[in-house]
Amino acid sequence: MELHESGEDTVSSGTPIWARETPRRRPAVTRGDIVAAAMELANTEGLDAVSMRRVASRLGVGPMALYTHIDSKDDLFDLLADALAGEIILDEDELTADWRESITRVARCERGMIKRHPWATDLVGKRTTIGPNALLHIEQSLKALDGLSISPAQATQIVQAVDQYTTGFVLRETLASSPESFGLDSPTGAYLRDAATKAGHQRLVQLLQHNPSELPDPDESFEQGLRWLLEGIARDIPGP
Repeated sequence: MELHESGEDTVSSGTPIWARETPRRRPAVTRGDIVAAAMELANTEGLDAVSMRRVASRLGVGPMALYTHIDSKDDLFDLLADALAGEIILDEDELTADWRESITRVARCERGMIKRHPWATDLVGKRTTIGPNALLHIEQSLKALDGLSISPAQATQIVQAVDQYTTGFVLRETLASSPESFGLDSPTGAYLRDAATKAGHQRLVQLLQHNPSELPDPDESFEQGLRWLLEGIARDIPGP
């Protein structure tokens, strides 16, 4: 919970920020300015660095200037989450009658966003309010499946399965991409090989003997795993 400069606690009104009236007087900064500053902070220092005071400082204004637009840090995070969703909006012509290709494009776009902003998974996991960009992303994800003869509930299940695969893949990809943590010569790599050897995990020992750079290309691995997932869906669901 953030504090006004006067020391009073600020709480969210409970009404999503997009449903509230915009300020009538001309503010010192715009909502777009606030979101951009928060995004820069998260990208350079991580999500924990994002606060009302830090964002205000980055903009060169006092914290009170932010309260013209938002009531609390929850509002700030809602706006930030919706800005991320704005990065995974496709052009309408990218959604074709081929449902596999369309939902694959959605997944690729989401993976790209999370790779640019690794903190996105932490933020989205904390927010439940859905903004206009997120609504459009959900609509596009469902529209991508128009080529299937399925109910809205089934479409939702498929969208969730693809989303969960994509998010999980990027999380593991981010961890595996750190040679300091998993390289053959790293302390972590040495510990894992030693522990696996002592425990008799033969298959894991064989895996850990490979240099991470020799493992399948992440892009190819992502595409292959997504194809496996969609092929399983295609066998279970009627459609072209």
